[in-house]
Amino acid sequence: MNRGITKGGKWRRSKPILGKLEQLLLRGDGLTTTSLEILTGDLINVTVDSHWTIAVPSDVPLSTVLQSPDDSHDAEYFLDLSHRHLGVAPGERLLVREVLLVGPTGAVHGIAEVVARESLLPDAVADALATTDDPIGRLLRDNGVLVSRELTSWGLVPAGPRADRLVGRVRPDDRIAGRSYLMREIATNQPLAVLIERFGPHIFAE
Repeated sequence: MNRGITKGGKWRRSKPILGKLEQLLLRGDGLTTTSLEILTGDLINVTVDSHWTIAVPSDVPLSTVLQSPDDSHDAEYFLDLSHRHLGVAPGERLLVREVLLVGPTGAVHGIAEVVARESLLPDAVADALATTDDPIGRLLRDNGVLVSRELTSWGLVPAGPRADRLVGRVRPDDRIAGRSYLMREIATNQPLAVLIERFGPHIFAE
């Protein structure tokens, strides 16, 4: 029986059953890219598909605070994540990154979303998130920011708007293995970012 974590931290049971490989990736505390490299045999690169910012509104319409390259992004979705997991306040700026986890032939093995609190990041990390494909975990480490990773949910989730990028015929409503976790700065205990990851079903095929 598959188990997931509720908001309050309690375990709940859900169906359908996930295999041991899926659970090892979703529930393990290892680096995502390393786990994918083991499962796929590919060298995994992070490719930023979209980068944009949101100012957390108070009573201001979203259209006046959203700075996005196009109208396809769901600002309310990311704002909801930031309120639930990061405890943001009106006026804070969020960095949103939507990334692909890609093999050397261009095969997309996973997709991920990162929502980070810009004001709590070192300037060097915020600049690099906006201008490079370097993953946030590596950037924080290289800039001396130690973080813990707290798993907040795992299980089968809708593949989402980037489903068609994954290997195979994956549709947005298809349920695939996914997880979310919180990055918290160890020195201050402040939540810095929430990450949502989804993985192509092909990587678990025997």
